[in-house]
Amino acid sequence: MALVIGAAAWCARTLLVLVPLEIPILGGNADVSGGNMSICVPENRREWIRQGESLVRSSIGRALCQVLDLVIDIPVTSRKYEFARSLADRILADNSRYGGPVLKEINIRALEGGFSRTVFLLTKCLARLHRQQQVEAWAWPWRMLKDLPFSLIFHCLPPLLTSLKDGFGTALHNPLMQMIVPAGLSSACDGGSSSSSEIVAEKLANELLWMAQRLKQNSALEVAILHWSSATQLAQWSLTSSSRVQKLLVKLSAFLCAGLVSLDVELQPEVTLRLLLLWLPLLCRTSHAIDETTLSSSDKIDTEQILSKVIQRLPDSYQELVLAMWLTEYVGSSSDWPNIQGCYHGWCQSTRKLYY
Repeated sequence: MALVIGAAAWCARTLLVLVPLEIPILGGNADVSGGNMSICVPENRREWIRQGESLVRSSIGRALCQVLDLVIDIPVTSRKYEFARSLADRILADNSRYGGPVLKEINIRALEGGFSRTVFLLTKCLARLHRQQQVEAWAWPWRMLKDLPFSLIFHCLPPLLTSLKDGFGTALHNPLMQMIVPAGLSSACDGGSSSSSEIVAEKLANELLWMAQRLKQNSALEVAILHWSSATQLAQWSLTSSSRVQKLLVKLSAFLCAGLVSLDVELQPEVTLRLLLLWLPLLCRTSHAIDETTLSSSDKIDTEQILSKVIQRLPDSYQELVLAMWLTEYVGSSSDWPNIQGCYHGWCQSTRKLYY
C-alpha cells in the first residue's frame, strides 16, 4: 500500500511539473451564430500576470479578469452572455462595496486590461470588415470574367492564390491583392461574412461603452480616456464602419469628453488634443445617423457645450489645431452637429487681442 501511495504521489508531482500552470480557459474561436465567424482567438491568459502585482497575488483579481475576458469573447447571441455580463457586474459591485483601496485597484486594473484588449479586437475587426467590403465590391467584375471564353484561366487562379496566401501570410491582406482574390475565397480565409463581422464589431463597441461606464463608477475614467486618445487605427477604421457601430463609438466619445470636464485628475493637454483630433471627425461625419436612441436633443446640446469647454482649456496653439480640423469636417458634413461656432469665435477674439 505504501508503494502504491508513493507511486501515485510521484506521478502527481510529475504532472504538476510538466503541465503548465496557465491553462487557457478558452481554447478556440467563439462561434457567433452557428456560422464559422469568430470574435477572435482568445489571447493567452498569461497577460493576466502583466496586469499589476495586486492582480497576480489576488484570486479575486484573476477571477475578475477571466470573467471580463469571457464577456468579451462570448457571442452576444449566446444565452450565457447575459450570465457572464451580470457576473462581471456583481464582482465589480461587490469589490467596490466591501473592499478598500486594494479591491478598487483590482477593479481598475482588470477593466483597463479588458478595455485595451477590446480596442485591439475592434480595430482588427473593422480592418477585416473593410477588406471584406472591398472584396465584395469587386465580386461582380470577377463573375463577368468567369463567363468569358477564356474563363478557364480564372478558374485555376483560386487554388494558386490560396497557396500564395499560405506561403506569404499577410502579404495578400494588401487591399490591391484582396481585390484579385475571389470574394468566397477571401471570406473563407478571413473567417466569416461581412454581416457577421458587423455583428461582432457592434458587440465589441458596446463592450467598450460598458467598460468605460464601469471605470467611471470606480473613479478611474481617465484610464479609458488615455486608451481612447491612443486608438489611432480604430479612429481611422471607424469612419468606414456601419452606422450601428458608429453610433456606439460616438456615444462613447461624447461620454469620455464629458469626463474630461468632470475629472478630478488633471490630464496632460496632449492627451486631450489627441482625443479631439482622433474622434471629432467621427462626430462630424456620422451625425446624420445619430437619432434619439443615441443622443437626445439635449444630449447633443450638452455635448457641444462640453466640447467647447474642453477646447477652451487647451493652449492657444492646440485650440487652433482642433478648431481648424473641426471647421474642415463640419463644412464638409451634411449635418449641423456638433456646432461649436461660439468656441471658434471665442478663439478668434482671444487671438486678436495679441495684436491690440
